[in-house]
Amino acid sequence: MFSRKSWIARVALLVVCLSLTGCPKKLAADFSASAQSGTAPLRVQFTDTSTPGDTPITAWHWLFGDGSESVEQNPSHVYSLVGNYNVSLEVTASTGTDTSLKLSLIHATAPVAGEVQTVMLPGNVPLEMVWIAAGTFSMGSPDTEPGRDAGEGPVHLVALGGYWMGKNLVTQAQWKAVAGGSNPSFFQSGQNGVPADANTDNCPVEQVSWNDLQAFIIALNTATGDTFRLPSEAEWEYACRAGNHVPPTRFYWGDDLAYVDIGNYAWYAGNSGAQTHDVGGKTANAFGLYDMAGNVWEWVQDWWHNNYVGAPPDGSAWEAPAGAARVVRGGAWNKTEHNLRSASRSGNDPSSAYSLIGFRLAR
Repeated sequence: MFSRKSWIARVALLVVCLSLTGCPKKLAADFSASAQSGTAPLRVQFTDTSTPGDTPITAWHWLFGDGSESVEQNPSHVYSLVGNYNVSLEVTASTGTDTSLKLSLIHATAPVAGEVQTVMLPGNVPLEMVWIAAGTFSMGSPDTEPGRDAGEGPVHLVALGGYWMGKNLVTQAQWKAVAGGSNPSFFQSGQNGVPADANTDNCPVEQVSWNDLQAFIIALNTATGDTFRLPSEAEWEYACRAGNHVPPTRFYWGDDLAYVDIGNYAWYAGNSGAQTHDVGGKTANAFGLYDMAGNVWEWVQDWWHNNYVGAPPDGSAWEAPAGAARVVRGGAWNKTEHNLRSASRSGNDPSSAYSLIGFRLAR
């Protein structure tokens, strides 16, 4: 216990210190996180809440626990992989440094099949992504499938890891949000037979080349800090079939040999009125994805090959050797029924842009 004299001395010192402006203040590092748990990829906004002491803080050094770091005062970071992460912040002032370490602060969890994440684009335009769980499937069409082309074989097994797939085709509104308002689409308000008062924001963006998409994706990833890309051809077909591949059927809703159900699932030559339509207007497949058949063809990452001999067994994009055309999948608003089959494929010059071709994103 303190003696009475010692106690009086301490109180006196405190009174003197409080009465003066020169009493030292201690530098103390601290921070907060906008989220501590969630599905990977998990975006976290970190905020510096440190006490600066007598002199201002001049430097910040963050360690996010996944090998990444930052020297920003209030950084944003994306945890792409599942795990628990320690986070530390070291702050520096002229009087010295201090560090705050928070153990197992961030918990990035694995998504479940069918989970939907919404990414906000510039202007608060939403982009929904669906988690496609890992799996194995038979890619291509058998020789006995009505309407098939030779380029859809041979049927081969592909084993894929999980990935995120766009719930919908990329829309004109989403393109404009990333591209600063520009809209390359043929079917947009006031053009090519579309009434001037028609709102085409929810129609798929089209008349975009494969090359155009590369610049768009770079701008998208810069704006969101994310890792969007085009799906591989195998990822596209696996997502399209949505589990309907044992045995494989012509469409994700069944064989539909008489084409009595196709109008419930797709916009095509028989019902489109020779134009695109709002995304999400037809019945989704079993994975919760819309317009995987019809409306517009979809660019994928792969170079075109005449068949699947030598195709990657892991579902990655077939990038070597390079070719003259990139693959498109899914059929379009002007195509007849057999072009909308899950195995149907075509190729186009990557610099070409048509009102028949759009895309959806993967991540």
